[in-house]
Amino acid sequence: MKKKKNNELDFYYLSKDNKNKRVQNKKKHPKKKLKKVNPEPMNDDMFNIDNEIVIGVTVLPPKNGKSGRKNQSKKKVKKQKNKKQDVRPQNKFDVTDKEPNKVRPVQKGQAKKNRPVKRIPYEEERKRRQKREKRFRILKIILKILLLFAIIIGILLFLFISPVFNIKKINVQGNSKINTEEIESLSKINMNENIFRFSSRQIEENVKENAYIDTVEVKRKIPDTVEIIVTEREAKYQLEYGNAFVYIDGNGNILETSNENANLPIIRGYSTAQENIQVGNKLVDEDCNKLLTVEKFLRSAKSNEIYDIITYIDISNDSDYKFELPSKGKVAYLGDDTNINDKIVTLKEILTREEGKSGQIFINDSNKMPYFRENV
Repeated sequence: MKKKKNNELDFYYLSKDNKNKRVQNKKKHPKKKLKKVNPEPMNDDMFNIDNEIVIGVTVLPPKNGKSGRKNQSKKKVKKQKNKKQDVRPQNKFDVTDKEPNKVRPVQKGQAKKNRPVKRIPYEEERKRRQKREKRFRILKIILKILLLFAIIIGILLFLFISPVFNIKKINVQGNSKINTEEIESLSKINMNENIFRFSSRQIEENVKENAYIDTVEVKRKIPDTVEIIVTEREAKYQLEYGNAFVYIDGNGNILETSNENANLPIIRGYSTAQENIQVGNKLVDEDCNKLLTVEKFLRSAKSNEIYDIITYIDISNDSDYKFELPSKGKVAYLGDDTNINDKIVTLKEILTREEGKSGQIFINDSNKMPYFRENV
């Protein structure tokens, strides 16, 4: 220490030239850093120039040399000690400063980086993905429906507006009794009208205004033809209505009123009121059911070749149907609707056996043998 102080005093009293030389020599030949050795404790009796005042000597401030480095090293040691004292267990996501009560200022852009990353569980992520896929599928279906709807609207507009589909021809099929012109008139179809604008149901109702029409089917033949297919009713019986005749079919539908005799079996003893005997109407249910039984008798009569000689059929008593045969001068009582075919065969045998005689034939009693009673 004394040598060091003496060197400093010598350096102080040197001239400027000598000082510069010494500084240059120090720069050229820097001293090797010696290992720091803990200084031995000094005795109070040793001379310490730092605490003494020397007359004529001015104390220089410490240079930025070794003393400055020592101070910096001391500060570092203190900081390290403070850090060791402040060290404490922290969570992963805790953001703390050296000072416990102060918040470290965060720059822009660092908040997102320092923000903890939350990991989404696999099941939750899968459910979210499924929801997204479901929404996408629904949206895709909606778009397809809208596109299809737009296409359909475009097609309909073309079909209803284009003159290509205007009606130019009407074909009628299945008619024999009613002529084609009458059916076309009943349909009320306008030529050059768009083929898609009329109602098929309305045309069917219009054509059925004729009582002879049983069923109607309307077809559109693209691009400009309408086809009307009809089935007609057939007159099978006639009713006496004053001096006229009313034609009816096998189901009791009233077809036509005429002054001409159609050479059909005449039904007598029906229950339908006279005021209801009008074209387009139908006989009451009781009469219609009896006509079904009459049809069975006549079908068997045709097969046995005696249909043409039957002129009148009385249905007033459904347990005893009466057939009148004026050309043979006979009346046959056939009973109810049991054993119809056997009764017709028996009737034919009696007619052949009693040819040229007038009278009544009784085949209505199942407990008695059929017999013929001649008129006297």
